[in-house]
Amino acid sequence: MKIEEPARPRAATGSARGRALLLGANSIFKGVESTIMKTPSAVAILVFATSLLLSACQIVVPAAATKQSTYDRVMAEQVVRIGVRNDNPPMSFIDDDGNWVGFDVDLANAMAEQLGVRPELIQVDGTTRISFLQEGRVDLSIASMNHTRKRDDAIDFSITYFWDNQSFLIRKDRYNSIDELIGQKVAANAGSSAIPSWQAYSAAAGGPEPEIVEFNDKLAAMQALRDGAVEGYTEDNITLLALAAGDPNLELLPGGHNPVQFGIGVPVDDSQWRDQVNYALQELWKNGTYQQIYDKWFVGPDAPIQLPLGGQMEIWPD
Repeated sequence: MKIEEPARPRAATGSARGRALLLGANSIFKGVESTIMKTPSAVAILVFATSLLLSACQIVVPAAATKQSTYDRVMAEQVVRIGVRNDNPPMSFIDDDGNWVGFDVDLANAMAEQLGVRPELIQVDGTTRISFLQEGRVDLSIASMNHTRKRDDAIDFSITYFWDNQSFLIRKDRYNSIDELIGQKVAANAGSSAIPSWQAYSAAAGGPEPEIVEFNDKLAAMQALRDGAVEGYTEDNITLLALAAGDPNLELLPGGHNPVQFGIGVPVDDSQWRDQVNYALQELWKNGTYQQIYDKWFVGPDAPIQLPLGGQMEIWPD
């Protein structure tokens, strides 16, 4: 948020002083103009007058407007606005009882508690999870967002908090590896990092430009796969496993074409806020809260999806 500082009185005073000096210098010039070649002292007077002119012409610039850190505003308001998806099970979705649940939801609430403020969850999707940060509508985006260089040009990221890969969901027994899908029509979520990744993977393998159908609705992409309109659906493996749960006619191909490293999105060029977000994440890891949330969703008999922890959080020494 930009804070515009009011014009300072001394700026106006400086301007008036400059005009007075300019008038005085002009008078001096007129006085010495006829004698400048007649007396050596006139040269000294001319030098002095010139310095007055230079001083008068200097522009007094008000102090630059300062940018308040998101951290300061969040602490002052005691509320952190967090962008979270509601269409990405098991990371963040609406359950059968109408509750907003998932790993990212639990992490968002834990982050707010660690920061000592109240969470305000704001619904985002694959596009608005970035644009809402840019527009200042959210303070954080905990929205299953793979940290890529392209996205890093638009926003900043926390350290990695989730590790996965991107493969393909297919109709069972049709393909054995993702390489067999090169040149086939496939589905992807609009704005997903899986799209440029699959394009690069296909090109590196010498294949043709892939035909990718982009969907804004994951369920529509799943229906297209079941109907045979596409041969595969690429997304984060954890999402694909959740969408295919209970369907014996679908399977996930092994491996992947794009290792995933989720980061929390934060506003660009706000290092104080980014540091506080990173510190909070590291504390959740150290005190066991992160592991409790992870186990709830991905480990053990009651977890909806089985996905062993795929990485180690970066922890900085004191």
